[in-house]
Amino acid sequence: MTTTAPPTETLAAPRVVVSRPGALRRSLVLAGLAFGELWLLVWLVVTAALSLLWVGAYLAPGALTAVRNAARRQRRLAAEYAGVEVPEYYRPLDRTPVGDGALAPWRRLVAMLRDPATGRDVLWVVVNPVVGFFLALLPVALILNMLWGVVLLVIWQTIVDADGTQWFLFVPVSDQATAIVAAGVGVVGGVCGYLLARPVLAWHARWVRLVLSPSPRVLEQRVEELTRSRAEAVDDASAEVRRIERDLHDGAQARIVAMGMTLTAAERLMESDPEAARAMLAEAKASSSAALQELRDLVRGIHPPVLADRGLVDAVRTIALESPVPVDVTSTLEGRVPMPVESAVYFAVSELLANVAKHAAATRARVELSRTPQALTVVVTDDGAGGAAAADGSGLAGIARRLGAFDGSLALESPVGGGTVATIRVPLAS
Repeated sequence: MTTTAPPTETLAAPRVVVSRPGALRRSLVLAGLAFGELWLLVWLVVTAALSLLWVGAYLAPGALTAVRNAARRQRRLAAEYAGVEVPEYYRPLDRTPVGDGALAPWRRLVAMLRDPATGRDVLWVVVNPVVGFFLALLPVALILNMLWGVVLLVIWQTIVDADGTQWFLFVPVSDQATAIVAAGVGVVGGVCGYLLARPVLAWHARWVRLVLSPSPRVLEQRVEELTRSRAEAVDDASAEVRRIERDLHDGAQARIVAMGMTLTAAERLMESDPEAARAMLAEAKASSSAALQELRDLVRGIHPPVLADRGLVDAVRTIALESPVPVDVTSTLEGRVPMPVESAVYFAVSELLANVAKHAAATRARVELSRTPQALTVVVTDDGAGGAAAADGSGLAGIARRLGAFDGSLALESPVGGGTVATIRVPLAS
């Protein structure tokens, strides 16, 4: 699944200043990408044909993902090259399980095809190899045409003697005078191409926005989803505050009050019954240790010190070491992600591993952490009994709500008897 940062109304982006030679290089990059998207279109057509033979269902999600990545790259370059922000929104395909067995590829394919963003991305690879290619190549083509006009001024006689009159754009070159005219037209075109280098980047970025921006209705639905997820996050935060208040009142606070009463009684007995006073002091000391431990447990439940000090990977390794089921942890994660995201993912992994220990009857589990510029992904796998489901009121539903506050998602693939694969994905702000 892939999901992304929430789209908002496009604000005025900072103006991108680039030299004209730099703009020409960027135009060549965009033309090259358009040419590459032509091969993506061929891949899509072949995959669609193979879908009639069933095997295409296994290939289509990969092809659509490649198309999606191409569209994302174009949105990123529109902002980087021309300062034009193009909002994007993909439905989180992995918020609900796609199923298991032979029908799983078809279900995933259908889920991707139902996303309106997929239609826009496919439209892009259909039209951009033509429109985008010629638009991006226009300045370079004009400059190359100018060079040909200058060369033609020198070698026109040889070419005319061999092949007769040659056309340079709309100028028939047959003698020295027409060769001079052709060279002049080429120079004018080359100057225009040089001057158009930067405007063409802006035109191309607007072309990207025209084709790849979500429709207003999609954005309205997105706002509704975010409003709902934020409301759930506020409710969860209120419940968490009430839990902390209750734990403080019933736990550490009660122990501290009792400790104060014990110390007062010990003070009264200090002269009349020193032995009883010492016993009360020992009891107060034990109560203070217990209260301190409860406060530490409470703080660990809010934000574990190891998470704050050493980051998400080491915090997850700590959970794995404490798990009764052997857990392997692998990571390609470098650097830190935003602390609220770290906290949400940490507690999600903790809950998933607790479920593995309590319900999965697993002999081994695995946690894999990775990130891209767009998202943090954590995959928790076990070899247990499977059959897990994120029903309302369950711990898994609570995990999904916690992640939803960050526009994240939880995907479950848990066939009965086949183990469970839980995939956490949280978008990261650029």
